[in-house]
Amino acid sequence: MPRQPFTVTVEVAVNRPVAQVFAFVSDLRHDPQWWAGVRSAERLRGDGGVGTLYELDTSLLGVRDRIHLEVVAQQPPLHQTVVVRRGRLPYTARYEWAELAPGRTRFRLVAEVVAARPWSWFGPLFSPLLSAVARRHFRRLPAAVEAATTG
Repeated sequence: MPRQPFTVTVEVAVNRPVAQVFAFVSDLRHDPQWWAGVRSAERLRGDGGVGTLYELDTSLLGVRDRIHLEVVAQQPPLHQTVVVRRGRLPYTARYEWAELAPGRTRFRLVAEVVAARPWSWFGPLFSPLLSAVARRHFRRLPAAVEAATTG
């Protein structure tokens, strides 16, 4: 019986223009700078747009995995969608950027996740647990973007 996906939604405000936040976050090679569970990230093919494939060496709740993420949709600097093509935790993530005020951006992640093994043993606790992990990592994002870009 297939597992039902659940949604994780998290957002953060960053004191940089939308174009700068998009440029930083949409290039998954920057993930190790703000998502503590990503040990390394490299671009396997593509230019960052649709069809780009990344490989990330990740760890989630003590489980290490090498995942392949493909950019399947993108409208710079408004949104990007990535899908896990190889990995133990299937998900589709939509990244969204919006201007809150001049020089201030809201970045939102909406991910549809399927709790595959070994995480499925958490049962109904996995969704709130994963949401808490995502919120913790998102708190690191503004400083990472602000350090990597100019005002």
